[in-house]
Amino acid sequence: MRGGLLPFYKPAGPSSAALVGRVKRITRARRIGHTGTLDPAAEGLLVLAFERATSLIPYLPTQKTYRAVIRLGVTTDTLDAQGATVSEKTVPSLSEDRLQDVLGDFRGPQLQTPPMVSALHHQGQRLYRLARQGLSVERPPRQVMIHALRLLRYQAPDLEIEVGCSGGTYIRALAADLGQAIGCGAHLKRLLRTACNGFTLEQALVWEDFEREHGAGTWQERLTGPADALRHLPELLVLGPEQAAVRNGRALDLAGRNPGPGWVKIMDAKGQVLAIAKQRDGQLEMERVLRPANEEQA
Repeated sequence: MRGGLLPFYKPAGPSSAALVGRVKRITRARRIGHTGTLDPAAEGLLVLAFERATSLIPYLPTQKTYRAVIRLGVTTDTLDAQGATVSEKTVPSLSEDRLQDVLGDFRGPQLQTPPMVSALHHQGQRLYRLARQGLSVERPPRQVMIHALRLLRYQAPDLEIEVGCSGGTYIRALAADLGQAIGCGAHLKRLLRTACNGFTLEQALVWEDFEREHGAGTWQERLTGPADALRHLPELLVLGPEQAAVRNGRALDLAGRNPGPGWVKIMDAKGQVLAIAKQRDGQLEMERVLRPANEEQA
């Protein structure tokens, strides 16, 4: 099986891990990863990485886009609709101007405290496991970026927004923070991920289509290869002896070449990605060397 990325639609209900496990059993892939968990109640785009493409995950675009429905006036212990109610308050009268002002305060860089019900680790344990035991631990705020925050609809008590954000942003935490800013509290009622890692929901394969294409033996034609997945990175073509050096993980002299300060994809003449590299001290040092496509096992 060749490696690649597959944008998949995850419905509300199953966990991201359960969906990955189901795909792995059917395809018999040796390695499948995904680029970011969706909570079981959330739906939308889940990008799956197969075989050698799992090593590309850290280098994919990190920005994500969501459509979220926020229920004002009710807070829960999980910050979403699956939790127990903690408080209920009357929702104040809200004009569009007032809502736009509140949303404006959350655009740009933000410090966000991760929720207790999350997959982050604390002393070797997942936070959600501690939360199930009734425990709460200190979670240091993390820097996130809200690139875009747009009001889609307000019909009290539900506020629908579109959020463009960096990886690691918790929309549940954003919903709770918005409720606090408005003064009545809130929780996340519904969440749909519409874009992430350079893919959109319109590209996503639904389960029924996946089963049909798997049966026909055509599903792998849907895979996005490394070169296309990393199209946002500058590239450097290497030939001859430099290819062997890259394959062995050795640094390259720049020799007047200046691909830029960030990650660079090293390409061969056939359009294959050989490695991901970064410029340091006048050289390109290999961050990740990819196995050749013809070495991948079926």
